[in-house]
Amino acid sequence: METDVVISKTRKTYLAGLVAARLLGVPHVVHVGSSPGSTDSGISGTLDRVSVRSRLRAPHDAYFVVCEALQDELADIGIDPDRIYDVKNAVDTERFHPESVPTPLAPDHGNQIDAFDDGRFLLGFIGGIHSYKGLDELAAAVDRVSDNCGVVVAGDGPDWERLKRRFGDDGLFLGPVPYEQVPALYHRFDAFVLPSHTEGLPRVVLEAQATGTPVIATSVGGVPEVVEDGTTGLLCDPRSAEELAVAIEKLIDVPSLRTDLARAGREQVASSYSWSQMYDRYEQYLRRVTTV
Repeated sequence: METDVVISKTRKTYLAGLVAARLLGVPHVVHVGSSPGSTDSGISGTLDRVSVRSRLRAPHDAYFVVCEALQDELADIGIDPDRIYDVKNAVDTERFHPESVPTPLAPDHGNQIDAFDDGRFLLGFIGGIHSYKGLDELAAAVDRVSDNCGVVVAGDGPDWERLKRRFGDDGLFLGPVPYEQVPALYHRFDAFVLPSHTEGLPRVVLEAQATGTPVIATSVGGVPEVVEDGTTGLLCDPRSAEELAVAIEKLIDVPSLRTDLARAGREQVASSYSWSQMYDRYEQYLRRVTTV
């Protein structure tokens, strides 16, 4: 089988993929799904940032990014804008659908949510449990909210134990949930919250919107490209527990807003962020790269 192009999907493979492409005499494309910055502070963060940017500045033939924000970030570090293509992110809009019958949650997880619910307004978070995901601010926001609400957290990470203690009775930490059961989680949430300090174009936001779950998210990376404040979701400044609390209370107090956001979010994802549409973008841009 003849190879026409090599695509490197992760940072660790950028240079190895470039070498392989050159040996094969074909173009090399790197896929960039997150900021070339670092989520770590101090010396380790600086070294990580320098390393990633050096790998990105190698002589790759094209860059596929998941949002316009990353397109701008790459241009800012000296990448030729003519070699950057926005393929966007995508989700399975049939699996993640307001009227789908999802694979049920494991009994243990389902029973935990039933016991935790107890009439609360259920906020959901799905992702890695890291400090840059903004869960500290979400915990502080829930402390400010006068209504009875709680946060269901699905995922794992280095800050799991610390944040579980921080949320106390206001948080239910499920740990990892099998991907085939994730749609059922969105169906259980009254709203999905992603309070991150940095993102590319997070697939979890698209999944929530596709499922018809109202979204609250921070205005970072490519999030504002899919969350138009007041139309397809609610946006907050990063690191602002106060703004998160206001957004949560707004969704609790105005059920019609939840309905409107859910409908508009679903329509947007179905029209622009399905798998088939991303495949079309990939094919279009790969043809351009391989025929130069």
